[in-house]
Amino acid sequence: MALIVKDALIRKKEGALPAGSSGFFVSVSSVFLFGLSDGDKIIGEIKEGEETKEITLILEKEGEDSFLHISTEDWDTHFMKAGRADLKLKEVIQGEERKPLYPKKDVTTSPAIGCRIS
Repeated sequence: MALIVKDALIRKKEGALPAGSSGFFVSVSSVFLFGLSDGDKIIGEIKEGEETKEITLILEKEGEDSFLHISTEDWDTHFMKAGRADLKLKEVIQGEERKPLYPKKDVTTSPAIGCRIS
């Protein structure tokens, strides 16, 4: 199952970035990514309007917040021009192992709703 992040704000981060980061990221509360570590890669989809694209995000944890950096290969300024998008985060890659982010149910979060489990 997936972590669904509605209406995520895409921002640019200055300073030190994880390897492979485009410099653009979305922020999610670390509680939704419990058990994951810095550098883990998350495979998901980003949806802006009616267009959907598969992407890889690189996790960077900082206290209560987690920054999901959009990989350099997946950053597309034409696609992500609005600055907000919906994300569906499906799998995590830890070392060589791939596994579902949420094995039993979808979890939805956004600034407006907090958290909903389906």
